[in-house]
Amino acid sequence: MTFSTSKLCAGLTVLMLSSSPLLASAAGNAYQMGLPEDAPGAELIKAGQFQAGIAQAQSPQQADTDPFFRQLSLCVAYSRTADFTAAATACNDAVQRAGALQAVPRSAKREMRALALNNRAVMNLLAGDKVAALQDLMQAVRLDNAELMLANLQRLTQSINGVEAPQLALQAAE
Repeated sequence: MTFSTSKLCAGLTVLMLSSSPLLASAAGNAYQMGLPEDAPGAELIKAGQFQAGIAQAQSPQQADTDPFFRQLSLCVAYSRTADFTAAATACNDAVQRAGALQAVPRSAKREMRALALNNRAVMNLLAGDKVAALQDLMQAVRLDNAELMLANLQRLTQSINGVEAPQLALQAAE
């Protein structure tokens, strides 16, 4: 099965991830990565079968799939397996390839680049680099202020500042 860029916005699988095992069980506190539902290996990755998802994304049968979507799948899967060297390579490649998508409107390219930046930010968080994650999330929000990116940026900002959400609301009300 090949993935057509015209199906770009057909659906987005949101994967819950966290930089801490304690937060992983609390979906409300988890950082989120996104992956188009039709991306190579997306169903396997969503089901937690990360190695199988990696194999599917890299299979010769995916040769006709746009490299952006393969790299996006690999970024998410490698992040989940804590292979941060491979994840960084795939995430960086996805960010670079987002602008080269064929037959896709410019606005969709911005959304896909923002998604790739968001995923790279979460990978950086999992690897322990909050500074790189913050830079990526800020750039992602500038490109596309979708709920996914905004929620991750808010969580990270709160984490860096050591401020809980109710405290932020209280401060905003004053």
